[in-house]
Amino acid sequence: MRSDLLIAAAVLLAGCALEHGNQPPARAASDGRAPHAVRDSAGGPLHTVFDRRADTVAAGVSRVVVSVVLRGPERDSARATMENVANDARRDSAVAAVRVLGYLPPAPGHGDRGGPGLIPFAYLEWVPAGGWDGVSASTARGAHHTEVVFMEDMHSHPGREGPQ
Repeated sequence: MRSDLLIAAAVLLAGCALEHGNQPPARAASDGRAPHAVRDSAGGPLHTVFDRRADTVAAGVSRVVVSVVLRGPERDSARATMENVANDARRDSAVAAVRVLGYLPPAPGHGDRGGPGLIPFAYLEWVPAGGWDGVSASTARGAHHTEVVFMEDMHSHPGREGPQ
């Protein structure tokens, strides 16, 4: 449960930092990959990955956090995009847990010169029994579950503290 509060706080704090002009860096992600956009058949961006961090928890076992800018606020599209991003991260056999932090782009005319930045929208977790903090060599290859939480739902459902 403590981890759930930390997730929600981290997402909200990241959103606040971004909102106050601290835009995500246009640099390589911590794993050395450059930020990239995935495009639809018409050439428009489905999402843009701007950060990817891996945390090794045991020999051959890691957790990955991927931050993405989503195309828009449609829940079904956002969920599908975050699931695709998580599935891409899971292709690495060492990955035992994935978090995808989904942000909406700033409103047109904002996000530059200190205006509002990216807006935290949702997050996805794919974790084994025991959750994010319970990832270990013994839980890494067991059953996993996926949960998507939209920020709006966290505010409208008292007591909602994030994934269990």
